[in-house]
Amino acid sequence: MFLGITAAVSFLYVYMTWIFAPPEAELLEYIRIFFQHVAPALVAYGAFGGTLVCGAMYLLRGDLKYDILGAAALKLGLLFTTITLLTGMMWADAAWGTPWNWDPRETTTLILWIAYACILAYRASVSDRESKAQFGSIFGIIAFPMVLLSYLSIRIWETLHPIVIEPTGLQMEIEHAMTLMVSMIAVTMIALILIDLTYRVDAAHEKLMRIRMSRS
Repeated sequence: MFLGITAAVSFLYVYMTWIFAPPEAELLEYIRIFFQHVAPALVAYGAFGGTLVCGAMYLLRGDLKYDILGAAALKLGLLFTTITLLTGMMWADAAWGTPWNWDPRETTTLILWIAYACILAYRASVSDRESKAQFGSIFGIIAFPMVLLSYLSIRIWETLHPIVIEPTGLQMEIEHAMTLMVSMIAVTMIALILIDLTYRVDAAHEKLMRIRMSRS
């Protein structure tokens, strides 16, 4: 049922992005890149938050299911951060004439990507399961302040990056705001399905490895 609802919302997301939302006064049709950029960014932040929570739960309880789930969230967070960076470069090229400006939001998001990519690389390089879980959880917690820095960068430093989400609401036309909200719902639902699928696959792989070790 959740998969069916996600498919329906995703089709609505595609329709609103490419047909319903009107061109923007200055960026014209390039505004459509915006809807592929903001939602993945926020979902990536949420995924890394999941890695933080799962890491803390593993360190408190020592249950590997939390480590497996945290690693799944980390992988999807990296995927959506990659999408964020790529669509951000497309947006920057359309809005400012160059795909990369070393803007505070761009730079902190790139550092965020590198930090979590290093954690994933560490997890892939360590064979000892306990060390992988313990230090992977610790690194996932330590890296999370980079998420906050990336999110707050446009409010800490002067930046070219527009601020569209204010406490008073979305600073955009109603059609664009509606499309953005649908895009955030759709991408969040897609991310939840992918995290669940990744968790199931990794948990099954974990069980298979335990069976092989017990037989050997």
